[in-house]
Parts: sequence; C-alpha cells; structure tokens
Amino acid sequence: MRLRLARRNGFTLIEALVAFAIMALALGQLLLAVGLGAENQRRADFLSRAALDGASHIAEIGVVEPLAPGESAGLYQDGLRWRLRVAQDGAAIGLGGRPLLVGYRLRLDILPPAGRAPGFAVIAEKLVAPQPAGPFP
Repeated sequence: MRLRLARRNGFTLIEALVAFAIMALALGQLLLAVGLGAENQRRADFLSRAALDGASHIAEIGVVEPLAPGESAGLYQDGLRWRLRVAQDGAAIGLGGRPLLVGYRLRLDILPPAGRAPGFAVIAEKLVAPQPAGPFP
C-alpha cells in the first residue's frame, strides 16, 4: 500500500512567524538608523548656526561694543543662548612705562535652546591699544 503525500500549497505557520520576526528586526534597525540620522542632522544644524553666530559676535566685540573684563549673556535671534566671559590677559609695556597693548581673553559659550545638549565654545584673544586718559603729551 502506498501512502500518498499531500501536496503542499503555501507556508507553514512556523515559516511565516520566522519571516515576520526577521522583517521586524530589519525594520527596527532601519528605524534606529533613521532616528540617529535625524539627530545628527539636528546637531550639525546647531553647530553651523553656532559657528556663524559666534564668529560674528567675537568680531563685533571691541568694535560695536566696548571690550571690558566681565561676564554677559543673551539670546541670538535664532533662539540660541550665549554667555561671554572676558578676562584681561596682560599688558605689553611700551615706551615711557605706558602700556602699548592690552590683551584680552574671550570665551563665548553658545548653548542650544534645549538645555541638555552639549554646547559650542569659541575662544579668542584680542590685543587692543588702550584708550588715552587725556590729551596726548
């Protein structure tokens, strides 16, 4: 007596479950990659805006606003927060005991609107001729 095997059409339940599990793992990795890509894009956007704002701000100091030791803080138009620290670095003595140039060390910290992300720092040094106290001798 011969047993006739039934002809199979389609997949078994185990095969279908394994295929769905593999697809779920692949889709999870794909979504993770897309999420990380979006986070990297957001960080790159912040760094480019911070670099432009910071370079412009450092260039203005001593020209538009006076250069004096101290701290100040504010907000740029694009929503980034900044904090500036200026310290007098020293003076180069010129002829007659009067300072020829005064050095200043500037540190500008730029922070994203959300407080948890790391910020961006611009550090610069400027040499400025001191303002005369009175008429020239």
